[in-house]
Amino acid sequence: MIVDVHSHLNDRTLCERVGIGLPPNMLDPEALVEEQARSGIDRSVISGPRMMDVAVQKPGIDTADVALRYNDFAAGLVQRYPDRFVALGIADPAGGDAMHRTMERAVRELGLKGFIVSPRAGGEFLDAPISRPFFELCHELSAVVFVHNSDGCLAAEHMRDFRLVELVGRPNDMTILAARLAFSGLMETLPGLKLLLGRLGGAITLYAGRIQQGWEVRHTRKPSPGVPAWGPDHIEGSFLDQLRCMHVDTQTFHPPAIACAVATLGAERVLLGTDYPPVPRDRAASVADVREAGLSDADTELVLGGNARRLFGMGS
Repeated sequence: MIVDVHSHLNDRTLCERVGIGLPPNMLDPEALVEEQARSGIDRSVISGPRMMDVAVQKPGIDTADVALRYNDFAAGLVQRYPDRFVALGIADPAGGDAMHRTMERAVRELGLKGFIVSPRAGGEFLDAPISRPFFELCHELSAVVFVHNSDGCLAAEHMRDFRLVELVGRPNDMTILAARLAFSGLMETLPGLKLLLGRLGGAITLYAGRIQQGWEVRHTRKPSPGVPAWGPDHIEGSFLDQLRCMHVDTQTFHPPAIACAVATLGAERVLLGTDYPPVPRDRAASVADVREAGLSDADTELVLGGNARRLFGMGS
């Protein structure tokens, strides 16, 4: 079974209410099912990006109600296409008790498998204390946390040309988040947390050795104007120990990068992701990226579907 963990659909009525303009193919389940069959993908994990990012910025919008209505929509997709779709809900990690109630309903009553969120909530990266209750509830629910980039990024004012926000800035945000989450101690505090980072976690696997070395000499290297003091430790194990508790998807379109992620994290931590339909690329090409990454047959099968079945609790 081939499973794409990074695919999107949104509810047309809810988009109109929140004020989001999306391409028609992000609102058309039938078109996605047809493309899925054509590309040889058996199941897609559906999520709704942008919805919560926009809702939290608009005064007067009840974000918990937006989450509830999207979650109902996502559950309805699974009911209509039980052999094709698995779905995630939406949530605001800084949303408080009302949001937490919608999350419990989404998993316990609707059968959704987790939640899509952005790297920042409440103006801070997700390692901030304001998001910790969200992660604690996801851990309790055994819910997947899929981190997907928002529209913007840090230093976006320097990336106005050449779509660099999309192509460079958003992966950079994911790299920063992965490092911050690793050093926060989250993966030790909540062992077994199902954390999935989109876009291969940015460049985090490329920089993993550099960051690990910095962690190893953190208290022996003297501070200087270009090398500030390390600060407090929040982890018992190493940086790499924390990183290898996370999952990433393959949405890079670059087989050597996929090979690097497998070598760094282990094959069991890497999952096929296409970002279809927003990204106009043949999904079969994303499957081919995995097959061309030089992995063993066993590791290829894990990345293409075995890991997704385990993480999202799918049957065969």
